[in-house]
Amino acid sequence: MTNIIVLGGSGFIGKSLIQRLERNNFKNVKVMVNSTKIKSKLEKFQGNILDKTILKNEIRNGDVIVNLVGQYNGKISNFIDLNINGGLNLLESCKGKKNIKIILISSIDVYGECVHYPSKEKDEPSPQYDYGLIKLFTEKIYENFANTHGLDIIVLRLGNLYGPNKKNGLILNILKSIKKNNIVTINQNGLQQRDYLFIDDAVDGIIQAIQSKLTKYNVINISSGKRYHSAEIIKLVQEISHKKLNLRFNKTVQDEKCIWANISKAKKLLKFSPKISIKQGLTLTLSDGDDSVTESMEVYIYNTYLAGDVRPVGDDLNSDGDSEDAGEFGDELLVAPDVTGRGSPPSDFPYDGGGKAD
Repeated sequence: MTNIIVLGGSGFIGKSLIQRLERNNFKNVKVMVNSTKIKSKLEKFQGNILDKTILKNEIRNGDVIVNLVGQYNGKISNFIDLNINGGLNLLESCKGKKNIKIILISSIDVYGECVHYPSKEKDEPSPQYDYGLIKLFTEKIYENFANTHGLDIIVLRLGNLYGPNKKNGLILNILKSIKKNNIVTINQNGLQQRDYLFIDDAVDGIIQAIQSKLTKYNVINISSGKRYHSAEIIKLVQEISHKKLNLRFNKTVQDEKCIWANISKAKKLLKFSPKISIKQGLTLTLSDGDDSVTESMEVYIYNTYLAGDVRPVGDDLNSDGDSEDAGEFGDELLVAPDVTGRGSPPSDFPYDGGGKAD
C-alpha cells in the first residue's frame, strides 16, 4: 500500500488536501504540520522542511512525498529559504531511495507574461518578478536531482488559487471590501488577466498526480485554462453579492498583462479537468460564513468530486486553452455595473467611476 507524506498540511492548499484525502478514505497518510490545531484524523507530525533530521526520519518510509511548503507569505527571504534550502533538504533526504515519487507545487507565474496564447509546459519560462523567478529556480534544482539521482518528480504549476480561507490576493481583498466596506486597490488599469483556479480543482489535480504512474521528471500545468480580467471578477462579485465595490486604481504597481496556461497535458496524462466554474467558485468563496450557500455548494462539490461527475464546466469555453478567446463572458468584458469609490478608473477600464486615480 502506498505511503503518502504531505509536507505543509497547515497551509491553504494543505488543509484542503488532507480534508479530501481523509474524506476519500486514503490510508497510510502522514502530514507535516506547524500547529496541533489542524483538525484531521490522519497521522500528523510537527516539523519544518528546514530541519534535516526530522525531515529525514519522518519521510524514510514514504512512497509519495507531496511538497506544499514554500507558498509566499510576504517575506521574500523566508520564501527563498523554504523553497531553495527546504527543497534541497527534501531532495537530499530522498536521494538513493527507490520507487519514491516527489510532487512539487509550483506556479504558472514561472512563464511570465503571455498575452496571445496560453503557456504550454514546453514554452521557455520568462518570469518577470521575484515570485516566478524563485519558483523557476526551485524547479531547476528538482530537475537536476531527478536527472542526476534518478528521482521521479512531478512539478505541478498551479494557476492563481482562490477559495474560502485564502489569505491573500485580489479575491480576498474584494471579500474584505464587501464585509468591511474597505477599498479594493486595482493595479494598473484593471485589465490584467489571470488564470484563476478554485482550491478544490487544485486538490483534484494533486490527487491525480499522487495516483499517477508517471516516472522521471514531468512538468504539468494545473489551472483552469481560461483567463479573466480583474474587471470580470469585480463584475461577477457585484452580481453575486448585490453590492457595489469601492475601487482605487494604482498605476505605480508593475504587473504582467496576462498569465494563463494550457492544460492539454494535464488532461492527457492525469485526466484532469477543472469542474468548478468561476461563478460557482466565487459564490462559495464569498459565502464564507453563510451556511445556506455553503451547504448548497458543498452538495455540488460532493456530487462533482465523489459521485463520478467529471464533466468540465463551460464546455463551450477553452478549458484547455486551445482557442483564442478566454473569458466566460465574451463581449460582456466591456460591459460593467456602476462602481463607486475613491479613484477614477483609467480611460480603458470598462467601468464608470469617479474620483482621482493614484
